[in-house]
Amino acid sequence: MLYPINNTKRVAISLNGLWNFECVKVDYSPKTPLKNPLLIGVPASYNELFTEASIRDYVGLVCYERLIYIPQLSNASEYRIRIGAAGHIAKIYLDGVFVYEHNGHFLPIDFMIPERFIKKGKARLSVVLDNRLSFSTLPIGETFDKNSKLIQSINHDFANETGIHRDVYLYTLPSMPIRDVFIKTKGHEEEAIVFYEIVTDAITILSEVISPSGEIIAKGTGKSGQLFILNPVLWDIGKGNLYTFRIQTEIDLYEEAFGIRDIEIKGTEFLLNGKPVYFKGFGMHEDHIILGKASNSALNIRDFNLLKWINANSFRTSHYPYAEQMYELADKFGFLVIDEIPAVGLNFWSSREVFKEGTVDNRTLETHKAQLTELIERDKNHPSVVMISVANEANTYENGSLPYFEQVFAHIRSITDLPITIVENVGAKDNKVAQLADVIGLNRYAGWYTDFSDTSVIFDQLTDQLNQYYQKFKKPMILTEFGADTIAGLHKLPAVAFSEEFQVEFLKEYQAVLKTLPYVIGEHVWNFADFLTKQGLTRFDGNKKGVFTRDRQPKMAAHWLKEQWK
Repeated sequence: MLYPINNTKRVAISLNGLWNFECVKVDYSPKTPLKNPLLIGVPASYNELFTEASIRDYVGLVCYERLIYIPQLSNASEYRIRIGAAGHIAKIYLDGVFVYEHNGHFLPIDFMIPERFIKKGKARLSVVLDNRLSFSTLPIGETFDKNSKLIQSINHDFANETGIHRDVYLYTLPSMPIRDVFIKTKGHEEEAIVFYEIVTDAITILSEVISPSGEIIAKGTGKSGQLFILNPVLWDIGKGNLYTFRIQTEIDLYEEAFGIRDIEIKGTEFLLNGKPVYFKGFGMHEDHIILGKASNSALNIRDFNLLKWINANSFRTSHYPYAEQMYELADKFGFLVIDEIPAVGLNFWSSREVFKEGTVDNRTLETHKAQLTELIERDKNHPSVVMISVANEANTYENGSLPYFEQVFAHIRSITDLPITIVENVGAKDNKVAQLADVIGLNRYAGWYTDFSDTSVIFDQLTDQLNQYYQKFKKPMILTEFGADTIAGLHKLPAVAFSEEFQVEFLKEYQAVLKTLPYVIGEHVWNFADFLTKQGLTRFDGNKKGVFTRDRQPKMAAHWLKEQWK
């Protein structure tokens, strides 16, 4: 799944900007243009852009629409449209004619424009999005009709915002195009091997490896092979050393960045280029004021500069795949990424024995596997991606969870050799699934959701819980979530819950435990920044566990972590 690019053989035209928008009925079909459209910006979550609560909280179908103009280019054999992410279910129409459907809110929608629209030179593009959660979507959830109004039952702690969230392109491919390239590396500071496989129908194929300094250092021919590089510059933490793999055919050209690095799990250590790594960083959310869950280059740069400032080296894409640019920046900055699928809140196996609505079942499983496949197809060549997370906080104590996750793990291992993790929140004694993972992630909130505001319980409880996991499963572990809601600007001496002082004291207690346990290979504070959630008595304008505010300003805890992670 190659990203659209501009070069001498290909053209990519941005369709970002102003679109028409309307909330529509669940049986809507765009046979005619929208009658009473609002203007909307793309990319963005529609929930953040209007002043009416009825639009912010709308559950059902919405339609995005605009005219597209298709240039007549002599070297273009195929015209395609790519939407970086929109969902949960997206149906695409051209001039009211259905052309494509996609299930997966956080992964690309990519389809070919039929010939008749190309000849016409323009078309009305309609993107109909369905934000209703079900057991066929990830995240899962349920939608109910209450007094002729649809409402959602949400099992995840982030807002179910919807929209066209990432860049939209109309792009061209030449005949017999380069469809894909798979790049793997193995080696050390003296010599490395680059293994490659190119998907194309072209006959004559030339491959070149270009060094970070711009020199051509290796050449190959054919659809697959291996190239040897002497004295390679390794990709490493804080060292985003990137090579370029250039592919040329008679009529096509594509360049893909990659890094040379080795990863291995040995005993209780995670090794990068043969050296142990301790993960320091955050669970994060794609969540910004005004944009919602959309991606924006300027905001992404701000986030990475904050990660660098605070001396982090990693993050988890909680709880869904991020925009491609986030991985590109992680490659360039030298950050480690745990790439997570949106399987959050899977907790309904207890009634699996008899199929019925309201149960995680084969529909969920097939969606789960399909999105894992799309994730690997999209992110396979990024050196920053060092681990895949197959789920967050599933009810892995339920009997039905083991046969379900056995199939999930078998599937992901059949398509990638990256280490696999699952993020847990159940107790070790009852966990039926964690033995399938290479690394176990554990979320813990002692002193917050249990024994509220009592930091004295943290050391003993956390030590005991982590030790139970290690004694049962003998796997390296990352504390993938721990944190306390904190209102920026609230100061109390002595500290009280929700004050900035309390957040620092809370994190200190957790870190004191981690320093005593050699099998713990990392800490990801929850969360990088405050983020929007559904409204509730436990949430004050969203989740406030960020060490940065939603507009990316530091709380006291950010300054404290910066010193700890130096």
